[in-house]
Amino acid sequence: MNIRMIATNNIKKAKVATATLIILIAIATIFLYVGISVLSNLGSFMDKKNVATNGAHFVSITDGNYDQEIQAIYESSETYNYSEREAAIMSLASKFQDVSTGEKAYSISSLFLNLDTSRKISQVDLIDEAAVMPKNGVVVPYILKVANGYKTGDILKFMVDDASIDLEIAGFYEDLMFASPTNVSMYKLFVGDQQFNELIAQPEFGLTVSYSAVILNDINRSDDFESLYAERIKTIMTTNAGNHAALNYGTMKIGVATFINIIMAVLLSFSIIILAIAAIVIKFSTITHIENNIKNIGTLEAMGYTTRQIIRATLLEYLIIAMVGFMVGLGASLFISPVITNVVSSSIGLSWTMGIYPVAVLASLGMVMILVLGIAYFSAFKIKRITPLAALRSGVQTHHFIKNRIPLEQTKLSLNAAMGLKMLIHNKRQNLIAAVIIMLLSLVTVFSLASYYNFSVDKTAMIKLIGLETAEVQLTALADEQRIFTEIAAMPEVEDTIKLDAFEAVIKFQGKESGANARITKDYSHLKVNTCVKGRMPASDNEIAITSIVLNKIGAQIGDTVSIENNGSAREFLVVGITQQFNMLGRGAAITTAGMKKMVPSYQEQVLKIYLKDGQDTEKFVTKLNNQYASEKVQSVSYFESIEMMLNSFEASIQIVVVGCLGVIAVIIVFILFLIVRVRLLRERTRLGVSKALGFTSNQLIGQLLISEMPVIIGASMAGAAAGYFTTNPLLALMLSANGILNCDFYVDPGMVLLTPIGISLIGLGTVLIVSGKIRKISPCKMFEETTD
Repeated sequence: MNIRMIATNNIKKAKVATATLIILIAIATIFLYVGISVLSNLGSFMDKKNVATNGAHFVSITDGNYDQEIQAIYESSETYNYSEREAAIMSLASKFQDVSTGEKAYSISSLFLNLDTSRKISQVDLIDEAAVMPKNGVVVPYILKVANGYKTGDILKFMVDDASIDLEIAGFYEDLMFASPTNVSMYKLFVGDQQFNELIAQPEFGLTVSYSAVILNDINRSDDFESLYAERIKTIMTTNAGNHAALNYGTMKIGVATFINIIMAVLLSFSIIILAIAAIVIKFSTITHIENNIKNIGTLEAMGYTTRQIIRATLLEYLIIAMVGFMVGLGASLFISPVITNVVSSSIGLSWTMGIYPVAVLASLGMVMILVLGIAYFSAFKIKRITPLAALRSGVQTHHFIKNRIPLEQTKLSLNAAMGLKMLIHNKRQNLIAAVIIMLLSLVTVFSLASYYNFSVDKTAMIKLIGLETAEVQLTALADEQRIFTEIAAMPEVEDTIKLDAFEAVIKFQGKESGANARITKDYSHLKVNTCVKGRMPASDNEIAITSIVLNKIGAQIGDTVSIENNGSAREFLVVGITQQFNMLGRGAAITTAGMKKMVPSYQEQVLKIYLKDGQDTEKFVTKLNNQYASEKVQSVSYFESIEMMLNSFEASIQIVVVGCLGVIAVIIVFILFLIVRVRLLRERTRLGVSKALGFTSNQLIGQLLISEMPVIIGASMAGAAAGYFTTNPLLALMLSANGILNCDFYVDPGMVLLTPIGISLIGLGTVLIVSGKIRKISPCKMFEETTD
């Protein structure tokens, strides 16, 4: 008998344990391979997409009055290569509705370009192109196809206040800069030359702006190029009147990948938990195998096999199981690739295709093999302590006596209850294994349900995490702001108003610098969303609060003095607090209005956040404002609704991941309990047969088994759910720490926490009842016949 024969024989004898391990390793492989594949290839994938269309490295949108000055800024940079400029139509108050699907109209800013314009930068490669371009045809972002279900030929209603026009979708396009509304809350759309001119002729549909796309000599320096642009544009624009937007490739690339990176991080974390469970199962199976086959092991040693050879046979056994499980998992991951493709594509707004990635395959295989063989080796090390003599004694070296915790002659419990509790106490190791696994799965269940609730059901906490206010309406006024703001605050529909503006700042400290989106308001205590996590928000004109990402980059902390440059002059600010925000890649800051006026004496607030009273119709109020101030430079949008819409594209991905995780959790619980209970029945088959001979019925023995198993299942699931309740937010904060998130405040519904142990306990009860049905087949007579034979 060689080592391979011993290994294969062990596999055949432990069919349930083998099947359980294969399933666990396969599931872990799926999550590992998918997570590693996406995380390791996403960056190069986006680069290739951008190269394929000669995508822009930098984009600016202005009102066109400063084209020559802006071009001079471009050319002053050593990284500038060439650029293209064209007219566009921009509306901050636009709404869209796919009439063909009957969806509800939603608000999002829009930018229309002429499809027939000849361009070298960000070329439009149509996906699902219409056979004939309709007169009112429109080409829309690819994310509307993959996330919203839009199709070629659908009628898309474009609305700005009371004006509207029907456009027919003629295809989709990909552009990393405008790939996802979670990254840039604006749709870039293309219409034909005739339709474009008709829109320009109707000012109610938006402002005519100048859209400029830039190619640099080094795409990796797009951040530096934007910093230069942001600093020098202030010298030619004293206010935000002509400066609408500036985007750079480096920032947009990170922003596009942010949400999908979170999903992949969740999958990788889940795969590690499953591998940990697999490790527990391997240890349990190995020790159980040694105990059940101790005489066979002793016989092999007596025949001349060394303990090293027997350990190698055990390692070969798990090597075979791991390889089979890995191949099954790899094949399954390719089988479900359409689902993964949809999750990734709907998150990033680009057409991702899942394939075979050798690096991801090797990395996943390496992690699985190291863990499986490592645990198998240390678990099998116990074989070295087994001698042939000890094996003949079934492992008993000396007599030992365990205290009888529940003496049957003294207990007040019923006989069945007492026997069940004795089994509970006797099987400590199996119960501990089951408890640890169920507790981990219960924690993950609460975490998954809480994530689903906050990403899909009630997005308030997520919006707060992003770092945005929850106002229903945002209004931008570029002239006579104070009069307009005062009038709006006095309107009967309005509950409250807050002047909250922002500008792109360059913060410097001891020779280091970092860009940051700095918020400006008079009194931060009036804001509805408090983003401060340490220290306090600024109150004086020389104080500033900064996100941890910016502070870490420049090496500053609370109590240090940083400087902000503007128009060639610098002003110092004392860091008094640390804030957090998910938007702008976590790069943010906050100063007071008084502090801004110290830098720019002519500064005036231009953005007003408007909170409406309960029961007010947001869309009607937005239309009222735009009509009332139609002759003035005013634009209002449904602010909160547009934020929720940005998160909707992420909602479908979260639902798929959560449902998948919950399904996997249920499968693992069933297989783990099936394995543990079946092993227990095999080990106690003789005792169960004797019990039946003494008069115990099958139902009584099943009841004893339930009494010994259910307390572990119920207790562990309750402990795991409680742990999930208290650790969900710290775990989320840890996962989002790379984005500067230090604290999370997601709502963990107590009802979900209570439902988790109930659901797990019911699954456990059903599994134990099904497996314990084998007790009915145990016959004392047959056992006696088998013994005598």
